[in-house]
Order: sequence, then structure tokens, then C-alpha cells
Amino acid sequence: MRAAARVVVFLLSFLEFAIAQDHVTPFLDQSFFFDWDVPGQPLPTPITAQCDTINITWSRSTATGPNPTAPYYLQVYTSVYLSPLIIEVGDALSYGWAVPFAPGTQYQICMFDKFGNTGGCQATYTVIPPTSTPTCGNVTFPPQLGVAAVVDNGPMSQYGWVDQCTDIQLTPTNGTAPFTLTVAPALHPPYNITVNSIEAINWTVSLNWASPFFISLVDGTGASWANGPLHAGGGGTIECLAGNVTTSATKKVSMPIAIGSGVGGLAVGFFVGVLFAYVFLRWHLKRKVQASRFVEMPPSAENMFERRAGDGARYRSVPTTSTAGVTSNSSLINRLPSSPGYQVEAFTMPDEHGRAVDAPEAAYSPPARITSMYSDGALASVPRPANTGHVYVVHHDGSAPPVTIYTQEGTDVVELPPRYPPYASTPQSEEAAARSASASSRSDARNASEPLALHQVRQPGQLSKRPRSSGQS
Repeated sequence: MRAAARVVVFLLSFLEFAIAQDHVTPFLDQSFFFDWDVPGQPLPTPITAQCDTINITWSRSTATGPNPTAPYYLQVYTSVYLSPLIIEVGDALSYGWAVPFAPGTQYQICMFDKFGNTGGCQATYTVIPPTSTPTCGNVTFPPQLGVAAVVDNGPMSQYGWVDQCTDIQLTPTNGTAPFTLTVAPALHPPYNITVNSIEAINWTVSLNWASPFFISLVDGTGASWANGPLHAGGGGTIECLAGNVTTSATKKVSMPIAIGSGVGGLAVGFFVGVLFAYVFLRWHLKRKVQASRFVEMPPSAENMFERRAGDGARYRSVPTTSTAGVTSNSSLINRLPSSPGYQVEAFTMPDEHGRAVDAPEAAYSPPARITSMYSDGALASVPRPANTGHVYVVHHDGSAPPVTIYTQEGTDVVELPPRYPPYASTPQSEEAAARSASASSRSDARNASEPLALHQVRQPGQLSKRPRSSGQS
């Protein structure tokens, strides 16, 4: 996250710098005036014969800029050389200079004092062939500075037309800071922009349509670069001409800025996307690992029995006695549906006298809780005893409707006769029969190890008392 924040801050700083550089730069205040007009000539003619000497003079006059300070310098731009010619003219107020350029060369002269205060720029002049054999000295240009120059539609040409209110961007490729960008329009004070590091410098073309100008860049050691003559085109907007000291409201962003912003935006978007994907995958993997620690066991007989057995508050298990005399707890009690106060009583066979035989008391303990464990991807459970068959005894009272018993496989159903014999209708036998019918209708299970048989109780006949013989006394 900190790296992303640094990238965003860097891009915002870059955009802020680009916007700060991309504004209408005011021209320099003029500190003095200069020219080389021929005295008595009503209209200057912008031509000069090769090796002709021009007499340049300057004065403070009505200029309102800072006071000029000697020594003074001539900065001459040409259409032939990619570096301006800088000539020191000393502290005098006039200077005679022989134009050394070949015929057909266009040149423009600007003037500065030692502090960079300007005397403005003159019109662009053209060199024509001389009327006699030319005699003039050679010129020496300063070292060449490497510069990458682009405009809104690509690399800048030497004689191009750059639309109004669009950008020119110069980036030094070598040299020593500080770097000074100078834009020199004809018959106009120049524009200066100075930076203290090797970085891109933007200037918005804030000139009228078809205005000619030269542009140059000079480093701290005097190495220089120049281009021109250029002209202001009319393909762009003119809103930047409304004021020279405010940023254009709808300025056109140059191609380098647009490319840099686009690449920066793509880089930030890619980085943020990767960051969010990483965070999401980490979160998803963490949830997956946590979920894998707990395995939900599928429902099985053991689990069902465990849940049933745990509900001990609703059932009371009644011990039953098998025919073999072994006391056991019915496992079916725990499988019955939930119902409060439900009690199951065991069915007992009456004895041979028709009396009910009470089941012997047996100690009862709740069924052991069956647990299961998950180990090594397999389920290990406590083995259950094999299911044994159950015997159901059904008794139909005299006029009661028949009862149908639905049982599982391996279950025996024994039906009692619908009526008991009259002689068996004793209170004890009726109570036993009622208890048997109630128990069998509510479903109890018991293990039958040997077949059951119904025994009819044999009743002895009435004995008559023999009369005594009359002969006895």
C-alpha cells in the first residue's frame, strides 16, 4: 500500500509540474531600446547585403523595465545554424557589426544586458548577395547543446508552424543546469523560462497567427541550441491570448504530457489491480484454509442415534425381560419420535394361573453416547450390535376393529384370540390382558430367542363332598 501511495504521489507531482509549466508565460519587461535604422529612411527595409556593416545603437528611452547594466550582448538567431550567435558589445551605447551570413540566410537580433534584462528583438532580416566582393570575418558559435523538442503533433521541425495555445516542450539531453529557454518573437520582447535541473520545459504558443519567432535553450556553461524561424499557426484556440499571466482555462495538453499521463495512469491501474487481486486471493485462501479445518459429517445412523440419545429429558426407558430371563434396555425407545412424557412398558406373559408377572427390577443406565472421529480423511465409528428380531403381540377385544401391524423384516407378530374363555375372566386375568393389549399397541421391542406359545390354564373341576354313611355316629 505504501508503494502504491508513493506512485500516486509521484504521478500527481508530475501532473502538477506539467500543469505548472503549461501556462501562458508573460514576456520580459523591456529595459532599453535598440535598432540600426538608416537615418532619414522613412521605412526600414528588412534586408542586408552579405558583409554589410550595420550600426547598432541603444538607449534607455521610455522603457519601463529594470535599469540596464553593462556589459551588453547581442544574441543573433539564424535560419541556417542550430545555435544562436552571442556577441559581447561592451559598455558603449553603439556597435558596428558586419553581417557574415551567406545570401538567403534569415537572421534576427535580440539584445540583453549582464543581468538578462532585455532591449527587445528586431524584425527578421534576410541576407542578399553583395554588390562587391564580400570581406568579413568568420564567426564562432558556442558549443552545441542536445535538446529533444516536440509539439502537440510530434517532433518539432526547424521551420514549422505551431498552432496557437498549444505547447512546445524542450528537454535537454545533456548540459549543466540551470537551463534558460528563450522565445524570441520578431518586434517583441522575448520570453524567458529558467529551470534548475534537467527536466522538460513547456511553453504555450501565445502569439498571434503567422507571427514569426525563434526559440533557444542555453545551459549554465554557455552551450546552446536554437530553432527557427517558426510561426504561430491558426489551427488551435485563441483563449490563451486573453491574458498573459493566467493559466489557460481550456489549454490543449501536449503529446508528451498526454503520453506520460496515459502511461502513468495505466501503470497505476495495473499496480492497483494486482494489489487488489493479491489481497482478494489471500483472503479467499485464508477462508478456504479455515473451512478445511472443520468437516461437516454426513447424517448417518450413528449421528441420528447420538442426537436421539442425547434427548434424555423426553424419554424414560423401561427395562424389558426376554424369555431367557436377561434384562436389557430397548434401543427402540431412543428412536421413537419426540413426545413429552412418553413411556413404553414391556409386555409380559401371564403365568399359568392367569396372573400378571411383574418384570424384575433392573438397574438402568442411559445408552452410551456414540461418538465419531474424523481422522486421515476417513470416518471411524463405534461398531453397533447386530439388530435382532422383535416380537409383537396383538390382541383384539371383543368388538374392536382389527389392527394392522407394519413391521420391518425379521419381526414376528403373534395375534391373540379375540376373546378369552369365560373361566379366565378373573380380575387378575382381565388386568393382565388389558396391560398386555396396552403394551402391545404402544409398541415395545424385545429380543425373542425362542418361539412363544400360548398356554391355556387347566382349571380343576369342582369336588363334591361325599356324604357320611348313616351307619356312623
